[in-house]
Amino acid sequence: MSGAVETETLHAPALAAVQAWKERNPGGRVIERDLAKSALTFVDLDWIAGAFSPPEHHNENHKKALSLSDELISELVEADEIILATPMYNFAVPAALKAWVDHVVRAGKTFRYTAGGTPEGLLAGKNKKALAIIASGGSYKDAGLVALDHEIPYLRFIFGFMGIDDVQFIQAGGTGAVAQGRISPRDFLAPYLHEIPGAVGRTDSHLQ
Repeated sequence: MSGAVETETLHAPALAAVQAWKERNPGGRVIERDLAKSALTFVDLDWIAGAFSPPEHHNENHKKALSLSDELISELVEADEIILATPMYNFAVPAALKAWVDHVVRAGKTFRYTAGGTPEGLLAGKNKKALAIIASGGSYKDAGLVALDHEIPYLRFIFGFMGIDDVQFIQAGGTGAVAQGRISPRDFLAPYLHEIPGAVGRTDSHLQ
């Protein structure tokens, strides 16, 4: 895990993706959310009690616990296209991204269970798209390492659970070589910066 290098490496692809989206949607609005700088709370008993009870039964603790969740869900609902730039930590998502997931995957808001007990994503049918750019110290495209990548299957499932099935991934694997000086950041990023504009879909109004 090369956290510092991966974070730096993600900055340029994230900016490139946003720029590509702006060029295709000149009248659109960009919503930015830096999870590394956001004061993300974790799901606790007040959050659970509030999320699974009617609003009229909420006390001040419930409201406070759910306020960030409400804000993050509102951003997600507004967005036509979600661009997520994240490192891989220990073969999975960073804690901040997991906290975001726990806030936005919320019963009655982004999913529900039908009378038959089947989960239903409430964001389905809204033409939402997601692009995830993932930096990792090693390359997990190789056949022998694919099974160790728990991040892509998890994110694909999470987006699908909420009803977003149009999900693309760009795997920027191999930042370890940058950290070791075997390749320059510029040369490492070149193929991904070339790939990103084609991966950013055409939408009408919003981006997260």
